Parts: sequence; C-alpha cells; structure tokens
Amino acid sequence: MADILELSVQYRNSGIACKYKLVELRRRADSEDLTFEEKVEVKRQITMLTAMSRDCIAISNYLRTYSERRDRLEQLRKSARV
Repeated sequence: MADILELSVQYRNSGIACKYKLVELRRRADSEDLTFEEKVEVKRQITMLTAMSRDCIAISNYLRTYSERRDRLEQLRKSARV
C-alpha cells in the first residue's frame, strides 16, 4: 500500500509544480513584449496546464482515498478473524 501513497504524493507534487508554472505563464501572458501569436500560444499552454494540474491533484486525492479505504477494510477483516 505504501506504493500507492508514494504515487499519490508524486501526483500531488506534479500538480503543485504545474501550478507554479501557471503563475509564471500568467505573468508572461500579461507582458506587453509578446506578439499576438505568442500570447495565443501562452494562453493555450495555460489552458492545458490548468487541466493537467487539476487532474494530477484529483488523481492524488483518489489514490490517497483508495489507500485509506483499503487499509480500513484490511483492519476490519483482521479484527473479524480474531
């Protein structure tokens, strides 16, 4: 089960890294130095990265919840045997 929790942490870290990158991209999108095409590309990247960040954190939560439920089920089974 520790593997699932480790995977959950990795997904959460990836989601957080995406959020940091989003801050950087939003600052860049507000820059007056960009051409129209560059702004469109940055906004496209923001859209994609927003979805990736949300999905990574959602998967992290799912894995953590799955692990916790499985642990509780195993404890109930052990206590029922005794």
